[in-house]
Amino acid sequence: MTVVRERPDSLAVYSPLVTQTAWLTALMCIACGVGLHHSSLNQEWLIQGHQQSWLPGQFWLFVTQWGDAGQCLLLLLLLFAHDSGKLALVLKTWLLGIPVSLVLKQTLNFPRPLNVLETQVLHVIGQPPLSGHSMPSGHAMAAGSVAALMFIFMRSDRAWRQGVVVLLCLLVALSRLSVGAHWPADVVTGFGLGGLLVILACHWERVQAWRLDPDSLRTRLGLLALQAIALFLVWIPPVEGVGMALARWAISAGVLVAVLTSWPRSRA
Repeated sequence: MTVVRERPDSLAVYSPLVTQTAWLTALMCIACGVGLHHSSLNQEWLIQGHQQSWLPGQFWLFVTQWGDAGQCLLLLLLLFAHDSGKLALVLKTWLLGIPVSLVLKQTLNFPRPLNVLETQVLHVIGQPPLSGHSMPSGHAMAAGSVAALMFIFMRSDRAWRQGVVVLLCLLVALSRLSVGAHWPADVVTGFGLGGLLVILACHWERVQAWRLDPDSLRTRLGLLALQAIALFLVWIPPVEGVGMALARWAISAGVLVAVLTSWPRSRA
C-alpha cells in the first residue's frame, strides 16, 4: 500500500481532553468489570434480566450481529475508506484487538452462563456458545472500539451525535446479555478494553504515523481483499434467525455498493 506522509486534519486523536476522557472511561469500565466478576451481582443481574422479555428475540439477534468483529470492521471500512488518517487508526485498532481478545479468552477461559446455570433460568435467544472463553466479550470489545473511534472522529460541537453512537454501541454490548452468551462482567470489561485498544492505537499513530493513500490502486485492492476476508468470516457461523440474517445481508449489500462505486475511481 502507498503511504502518504502528510498528516490529515480530520483526526482529533491528539486532543488532551479526548484522550483523558477515553482513558478514564476505559479504565473505569475495566475496573468495574473485574470487580463485578468477583461479585455475586454478576449472576444475580443476569438472572434478573432474563426474568422477562423486554424486546422480541429477533431484534436482539439483529443487534448482536453488529457486534461481530468482522462486521464492525466492514462498517468502519465503509465509512472511512476515503480518509487516510481514520482508516489507519481503524486498522491499527483491529490489529491490536485480535491478538488481545484471543490471548485473554484462552488464558482466562472462564465458563459461559450456560455452563453454570440451568437453561430454565435463562431465556436463551438463538444459539449462544456453550463452551468457555467467556471473558471478555469479543462483541462488547468491538462495540467499545467503535464507540471510542466514533467519539474521536466526530466533531465536539455535535455532542448529541456522539451520545447516540455510544448508546447504540452500548445496546450492541447489552445484546450479549439478552441472548445469554455472556455475563455482565464480560460485557463491561470487554467494552472498556475496546476503548483502551483505540487509545493504544492512537499512541501508535502518534509515535509512528501510518497514513494510507485512499486513492492508490494498491490501497483499493488491499481494502477489497480485507473486505472479502471479513465478509467470509462474518458468514461462517450459522444463521440463527431472521434478525441475524438481515444484519448480515445489510452489511453485505453495503460492501457491494461501496465496491461498485469506488472501483471506477480506483481505476482512474
